[in-house]
Amino acid sequence: MALISDSSVPDGHVTPVGAKRLRPKRLRLSWPHAGDGRRAIVGKSPSHKGGGRPISDARLVHVSFWDVQMHYHLTRSALKGRDRPTLRIPVCWSPFKLQVGNKDLFQYFQYAASHSLATFGYDPHSLGNVLTRIALASNTPSATAVLHSLLALASLHRHGVQAQAVELKISALKALSSVSADQIGTMEAIQHVAAGMLLCSFEIHQASCTSGQWAWYIRGVKEVINAAHLSDLHQDKDMAVVLDWVSYHDVLARFTLRHWQGQESMRASSPASTESPSSSVCTEIFDTTPSLSFPALGLLSAVCDAVSARPPDTGAVENLDDYRSFLKVLDWRIRCLPISTVAGDASAALLDELYQLAMLVYLNRATGDLLGQAAKTQQQIDRGFSIFTQLSSCERQFPVFILGCEARTDEQRAVVLDLIARTEKKVSSRSFNFVRLLIQAIWAQEDLSDGEINYWDKLSSIIGCCSIMPTFV
Repeated sequence: MALISDSSVPDGHVTPVGAKRLRPKRLRLSWPHAGDGRRAIVGKSPSHKGGGRPISDARLVHVSFWDVQMHYHLTRSALKGRDRPTLRIPVCWSPFKLQVGNKDLFQYFQYAASHSLATFGYDPHSLGNVLTRIALASNTPSATAVLHSLLALASLHRHGVQAQAVELKISALKALSSVSADQIGTMEAIQHVAAGMLLCSFEIHQASCTSGQWAWYIRGVKEVINAAHLSDLHQDKDMAVVLDWVSYHDVLARFTLRHWQGQESMRASSPASTESPSSSVCTEIFDTTPSLSFPALGLLSAVCDAVSARPPDTGAVENLDDYRSFLKVLDWRIRCLPISTVAGDASAALLDELYQLAMLVYLNRATGDLLGQAAKTQQQIDRGFSIFTQLSSCERQFPVFILGCEARTDEQRAVVLDLIARTEKKVSSRSFNFVRLLIQAIWAQEDLSDGEINYWDKLSSIIGCCSIMPTFV
């Protein structure tokens, strides 16, 4: 904005003879045109280079009072002990009382809402079909819980946060609580897992400040899986889909927990342990999640643990050397991941590559470039932005967040915002509110500090400011 003083006298104003001519000064705010000499900086829309999807006009990424507060918190040691600014997402509540029949919601889940389920390696619609079969398998309270959770997600997806969606969620919880321990057999345990994950999906769909319960649902689901030994059923096709759905959320919950600095009570009960990784992580890390069906998910789990296991710089040199050797092996395993080659599905291959690039970038950034691959990492970042321009959408938020945080130019930032905007227009998309705000907060700190803040501290401080633990599924 440019502040321009306008001291002109309105037309028709008559000044008495001998009187001092008063010129009332009025101020108006305006945005000078590009040729105005009073304008200090003329913004230019980023030019589109190369192939792929064209980007729209550049957007302005605002540095707010919150960003400045966060900048002072990160850069001034005197403020380290003070309370950090809190990042919140408002709830968009609809006050209207809806009377949508369960049959309509059930059909809507099958044809639309199920596409928003966040899974890895499976078609979300196929997962929705599995959940439908589980819900209709019996007339027990456990089956009712699955059905009502399914309907609650459908209502939320179709009409936003409103009374009907909340009532269905509460009804599902009541159905779950009515089942005694001696009534839970294998089918009931499967239904409890399905209901818990649907309720988790309900909480993360809007990503508002009321949705912190998603981590509790994952914790409860894992307890049921362990108690009922459901991992033994991984050979069953439908059960494998459900178990991998749980694993995907669990792995990314551990990624978030590595950075989030929420309430101690929440951290103590979150899906992942808060204990410091053992020094023997190099020999045990790949056994963290043995039931995972997809190598990429197992390596993502390994990366989350590896970045937290870095020995202190003041430690023994041999420990750092061992850790660096382990990182080389992990980096090599990620680079050797197979990329999808399904005929006619180029987007699947690009999404696989995005996960691969995001893991490599995060591994090298979060470990302080111990592998000395700064140039290679930049090439991976550039490739990631090239893929962003080719995708019509990207419902999976982890690669968008990790690579989006690396945007340094207006053109790159416009690419990220355009991809998010295109994705949110699809019926299969969940809210990107948290991811968008976190990425923009990272950009603001990058600009304010000129890149001088440590990568790990920057991500941990920004994610830690969230009033609830965000999810990146």
